[in-house]
Amino acid sequence: MYGFFFTAGYAQLGINTARVQGVFQVDGGKDNPISGSPSATQQLNDFITTSAGNVGIGKTSPQRKLDIEADNQPLNIQNLLHQVPADHNILVRDEITGDVVSAKYSYSVSSASIAPGASGTVTIPSTINIPSGIFIIRASNACGRTMISTYIYSDMSLGYQSSVARDKVGVVTTSSGGAGASVSWGVKFPNVTGCADGGNGTQFDYTLVKTASDTYTITNNGNIAKSYVVTVFRL
Repeated sequence: MYGFFFTAGYAQLGINTARVQGVFQVDGGKDNPISGSPSATQQLNDFITTSAGNVGIGKTSPQRKLDIEADNQPLNIQNLLHQVPADHNILVRDEITGDVVSAKYSYSVSSASIAPGASGTVTIPSTINIPSGIFIIRASNACGRTMISTYIYSDMSLGYQSSVARDKVGVVTTSSGGAGASVSWGVKFPNVTGCADGGNGTQFDYTLVKTASDTYTITNNGNIAKSYVVTVFRL
């Protein structure tokens, strides 16, 4: 060990290097020069902590809290705690800067109860930042039956994929959603089984239109009030 320096009220510690680039530095390959900065190749076996609290692995001038030069090698992480929360975040990497940030993978929100023939809006917070992805709308009844419809969206485009209410496949119609809106999708489930809560063969029928970048309007075309659960997923 060498390169163990003290200054007034400040210390630098270097292991296997006489020229310490930060507060603490390890030159694993013992190949750093005595003067000047190590080359990119020499830095690959270095570990450093700077006075700003940044940590560098494989680079001696880290610009982030954890700055790694992986040298075209994978990162290996094992035995992580496995959890499935209601909403998910994933780590995404910017191919240009290499920065890794947290991003929402999915987000769910429930509408208020919407009366028959009435419309309600559901807004996805802009902070969720999923401008394109998969959109799923669900509703259920007191008999344990569920309606599920799937769409793909990108900005103001909203494309229908599929829908089912228990054993009934949805029948789709389209119309103009109005100025600045997406196509309006009308979905019916002919002859769906009635329920003791009063729902008849129209209970799951609805219309969906995207009216703004993060806002959807749902019209309940059934005979009883419904609350709808909306989930968006990042593609």
